[in-house]
Amino acid sequence: MNVKALIRRVNHTLKLHKLFPEHSRILVACSGGPDSMALLHLLQDIATHRHTTYKLGIAIVDHSIRPESKDEVLWLRNQVDALGLSFYTTTFDVPSLSKDLKLSEETVGRQVRYQWLNEIARSEGYDYIAVAHHKDDQAESILAHFIRGTGLNGLTGMDVVSYGYDVPVIRPLLDVPKVELLAYLADRELTYCIDSTNDDTRYQRNRIRHRIIPELESINPNVVDAIARLGNTVTEDLAVISDLTVQAFQRLVTIDKGEMSVSRRALRKEPLAIQRRLWQHLVSSIDSDITLTVAHQEQLLDIVNTGEAKTFTIKSIKVTAQCDTIKVYCKH
Repeated sequence: MNVKALIRRVNHTLKLHKLFPEHSRILVACSGGPDSMALLHLLQDIATHRHTTYKLGIAIVDHSIRPESKDEVLWLRNQVDALGLSFYTTTFDVPSLSKDLKLSEETVGRQVRYQWLNEIARSEGYDYIAVAHHKDDQAESILAHFIRGTGLNGLTGMDVVSYGYDVPVIRPLLDVPKVELLAYLADRELTYCIDSTNDDTRYQRNRIRHRIIPELESINPNVVDAIARLGNTVTEDLAVISDLTVQAFQRLVTIDKGEMSVSRRALRKEPLAIQRRLWQHLVSSIDSDITLTVAHQEQLLDIVNTGEAKTFTIKSIKVTAQCDTIKVYCKH
C-alpha cells in the first residue's frame, strides 16, 4: 500500500476544488465504519502533508436500526477522545419515522442525518461537512439512478462539493476505490466497526453492491472505474449543454411583469435537448421546487409543435399558447 500516493490523490481532489484551506474547521460524518474512519485519518494526514492544522469534529448518528449501534457510538467516542477531537452524537428512531412518513429507511436516515449534520456544523462554526463516499459508492449511485430511470443529470453521480445545505458537504474520496481505503486502514493498523445491515440485500444499494456490480465485474473487472468515468464525462458534457440553455433563454425569452414569453417557431428551431432544458429553466425561474416529469415534457413539446391554442398547468405554473406566443407565469 502506497500511503503517500493515496494522500497525494485525495489532496489533489481537494486542491482541484479549492477545498480545506489552512486552519479549516471540518465536521466529519463518521459511522465508525471503514470508509469514515479512513476519511478521518486521511484528513489528519493531509493536514500534515500541507503543513497546517485542521479543527476536526466527529459526528455520528444512531439510526436505531441495529441493537449494536449504541455500542458503536460509545466505541467511536473513545476513539475520538483518544485523538483529542470534538465529538457530537444524536439518536433518531429511523424505523418508526420510516413507517410514519411512508418512506424507506435509507431515505429517512439520509434526510435526518444530513439535516442534523448541517445544524451541528452551523451552530458549532464548521466551514465544511466531510463525508466518506468513495469511487465504489459513486458507481453504485449512478447504477441506482440508471435502474430507476434517469436523464443525464442522474448519470453524473455525486459531486465532490454539494451546496444543498447552509454548510457545504464535501466528498474528498470520490476518486478512491474501497479496496485502497481498506489497504490504508490495514497499513496503519486502524480499527473500525462493521455494520451488519451493509450485507442486507433488502436494501437496494446493497443488492447493487453485492449482486449487480460483481456480475458486471465478471464481464469487465474495471467496471467501477468505467462507471465513475462515465459520471465525470456526463458532468463535463452537461456543463456545456447548460451554458447553451442559458444562452437560448437569454436569446428567446422575453420577461414582462413576471410573465415570460417565447415564440413557438423560434423554439422549434432549437434541438430537443435544449428545448427540454429550456422548459425546466423557465419553470424553475418561477418555482425552483418544480421538476418537470417526462409526461410534463411531452405535453410541453406538444404545445410547441402544434399551432393550437392550449393551456397547461403544473402546480403553481400556468402555460398558455395563443398563435405563435407561449406565455409562462405563476397562476397565483
